[in-house]
Amino acid sequence: MTAVKKLDKNLSVQTIFEYQDIELSRKTYELFAKKMYDLAGVDLPFSAKNHALLRNRLIKVLRRRGLGNYEEYWERLNDGNQEMISEFVSALTTNMTSFFRESAHFDFLAKVLPEMAQKTSDLRLWCAASSTGQEPYTIAMTVRENLSESQIAKTKILATDIDEEVLKKASIGIYEERDMQGLNANLRQKYFLKVKSADKRSVEDRFQANDVLHKMIRYAPFNLMNEKYVFQSKFHLIFCRNVLIYFDESTTKKVINNLVSVLAPGGYLILGHSESGNVKHSELKPLSRAIYQKL
Repeated sequence: MTAVKKLDKNLSVQTIFEYQDIELSRKTYELFAKKMYDLAGVDLPFSAKNHALLRNRLIKVLRRRGLGNYEEYWERLNDGNQEMISEFVSALTTNMTSFFRESAHFDFLAKVLPEMAQKTSDLRLWCAASSTGQEPYTIAMTVRENLSESQIAKTKILATDIDEEVLKKASIGIYEERDMQGLNANLRQKYFLKVKSADKRSVEDRFQANDVLHKMIRYAPFNLMNEKYVFQSKFHLIFCRNVLIYFDESTTKKVINNLVSVLAPGGYLILGHSESGNVKHSELKPLSRAIYQKL
């Protein structure tokens, strides 16, 4: 995706503070909230907290675009320009993630991988909300640590996200020290390379996922709000964690139905810990916290 216009370096501090005085009316808020719901299923009912969140996220876009108010931005957004739509979704999407987040799920993955690999000629795993990439790389490391080379060669990992900006970062796989949280020293040394920062003013080293991990993962944009999920083959395991918390009940039901439709019989669906109470589906059997198996 083409990069958006950067804030003018000559923009004065006074001008930046003036942006803080731009008001976001409830009427315009509701327009933005509905747009986000239609595009990404994210439910933002009006409240002081949500108003502040949306205003603070979008004010950065106004600055970058040099726009004078939210109404002007709404008109530009409503023109249907794909770059602006992607930028809008990216601005309002929360991308909190880390390596081995909710680690019990990866303990489970390590346990079931050998049996899954024995039962199929090609093992297919889908990370349906990859964010900046720590989750799909964690899946790939877990695969490599628990399967034979011949089984690894038959394993395919698809990583998707609606936010194309974070997908780009994930596909590059370069992280700062603070992004490496949750990764032990052994795995860091085994699967990541130290690289110099592109910013000459920074002395902090970065860490890049090595080719062994890169070759295991295919990245692609995907919107969980799609009416139907169409893939060539069904998946043996799907990670879709910490996404449903942003959806209302009807959207959650629709997404779960679609996920189940592309899950192979006997396959596993793994959600976020806080989402385990949201799932009611006749074809899913709960195994442990936020882990389900298709009957």
